Amino acid sequence: MGASTASLSDQDRAQERTSGFARRNAWALATDSALFTMGMSLISSTTVLPAFVAALTDSEMLVGVASGLSAGAWLLPQLVIASVVAHKSRLKPIIVTTALLSRPLFLLAGLAILFLGATHPAVTLAIVLATITVFFTADAVVSVPWFALLGKLIPATRRGRVIGISQIVGGVGGIAAGGAVRYLLSEESAIAFPTNFAILYMSASIVLIFSGLALAGVREPRVPAESKDPPSALEVLRALPRIVAQDHPFQRMQLVRILAGFVALASSFYVLHATRELGLPMGSTGLFVSAQVAGTLAAGFATSLLQDRWGPLVHMRVVIVVACLAPALGLIISSLAGTLGPAALYPYLGLFFFLGIVSGSMSWPYFNWILEYADEARRPLYIGVSNTLGALTMLAYPLGGWIVSTLSYPTAFGVALAFGVAALLLSSRVPTVRVQPSSQI
Repeated sequence: MGASTASLSDQDRAQERTSGFARRNAWALATDSALFTMGMSLISSTTVLPAFVAALTDSEMLVGVASGLSAGAWLLPQLVIASVVAHKSRLKPIIVTTALLSRPLFLLAGLAILFLGATHPAVTLAIVLATITVFFTADAVVSVPWFALLGKLIPATRRGRVIGISQIVGGVGGIAAGGAVRYLLSEESAIAFPTNFAILYMSASIVLIFSGLALAGVREPRVPAESKDPPSALEVLRALPRIVAQDHPFQRMQLVRILAGFVALASSFYVLHATRELGLPMGSTGLFVSAQVAGTLAAGFATSLLQDRWGPLVHMRVVIVVACLAPALGLIISSLAGTLGPAALYPYLGLFFFLGIVSGSMSWPYFNWILEYADEARRPLYIGVSNTLGALTMLAYPLGGWIVSTLSYPTAFGVALAFGVAALLLSSRVPTVRVQPSSQI
């Protein structure tokens, strides 16, 4: 009885500390997320990275592989990472240490572009792709405990608000980043290749370093670990078939996530379609970045409203519908290319706006679904399982490259749309995890 009372007292004290640090933690997590959004806007995998790869090679397949590397490197190791952090009493040390070690990496990529880009394109591309792989693998180490920490420190009815604020602030900064991209990549810029891309990668790294420093402001109460003997990576891998086979709600949610993720097979090729097929200037890439980040800004408002008021399932369906709008608009633009001419820029800005909404919110409803569905002890494992299975979506990018190179851009857009429609239909079989709508906004 005495041990039980003491344990309860420890939990009560931990909850009090968590409540006392709630505002500080919310701002620290939101600041990290906002700055991360800003930094990644400077080297966007749907605009800047395809443009950079296209400056070094004519291979659409390689463009797709480059874009898929970031997704695969981020998703594949998460199950093993989840097995390591599942029963840690404190998550902050893992998060902060890994973030501060990995986020300077793009400085090295920028230096490689600066000194080797003009003379050794193949070597430069290899270095940048290796850097992307290492960076996103390390970011996976940050992300699994980051989401678990979000679930631990921020109440369910306030997570959408924290995420939304981070997306709004990150969106404002990202629009400014788009202006920088537009200037640096335009033909009128005084800064030519490869210096322009080098500046983008080094600037992104600096912003990412500050985002890592923001994480140091988190105050995490020490809560006794659920178990002193966490499962090994092998045990976690053995648990994967059981979780997928027996947990039907999770199974359906994950299948929806994978199908929706394959809509991205066209995402790396919109900018190439606009510049190579429709003849829009390379400087348009900066406008596309701004439009995409404006979409991220809109996603911040939508996340705060949808997630907190109606829950992750409604949020999930809305995001899938918006994801379908991008390839649908791509098909329309392609069919009207001869009529639109240079005016194709304007519907393309709308297309990238939709991409921004999706990129700013695509992962959140699935993570929030898990946070409300699974108890605290299972959250890291479920997040790791979800992200590891989600690594299948990395195949979408080379698939898109193959479709574009062997068939056409419109075919890729049509296949992407078909995946989105399939995800939306299947989402009707995913159960809601919100007991009742929150009255808070």
